[in-house]
Amino acid sequence: MISSIKKKISLIILMAYLIPDVILGYCEDFVHFLIPRCFRRKKTITGQTVLITGAGSGVGRQLAIEFSKHSVCLVMLDVNRSSLILTEKLLNPGSRTFIYDCDVSDRERVYQVARDIKEQVGKVDILVNNEGIVSGKGLLEIPDEKIEKTMQVNSLSHFWVSFSCS
Repeated sequence: MISSIKKKISLIILMAYLIPDVILGYCEDFVHFLIPRCFRRKKTITGQTVLITGAGSGVGRQLAIEFSKHSVCLVMLDVNRSSLILTEKLLNPGSRTFIYDCDVSDRERVYQVARDIKEQVGKVDILVNNEGIVSGKGLLEIPDEKIEKTMQVNSLSHFWVSFSCS
């Protein structure tokens, strides 16, 4: 009997906190819907330091190109230094860039590069964790070493990079 009353009271207290949050969220969304985008204040990223992992190709390269249009300090990481150099050539000439070859599956290397970045560039304001690899084969066809490497790059490295940049 008493535990039933405690559960009901807990539920009432939870609802007392949850309902105002939900209502506030709906109100904020409604206001954002009414105000056209052209009147909203845009966040400026000019002068900030942006670190992009996997910037040597694909989405990472395109993000670097777009960020360079906003006069930011770009820090680019990739396992392939030559692809980083090619990406650097495609950037806006006015942007400050730093390139680091880094295998993000190697935790110690990530921490070392992060220390170098803090010394040479300073604090990272925006982090784009874009690193990732894919084998293109079925799970049962992949050797154990490749599965471990995939997990390190696609999962663990995101934590390592995030922790080292904080």
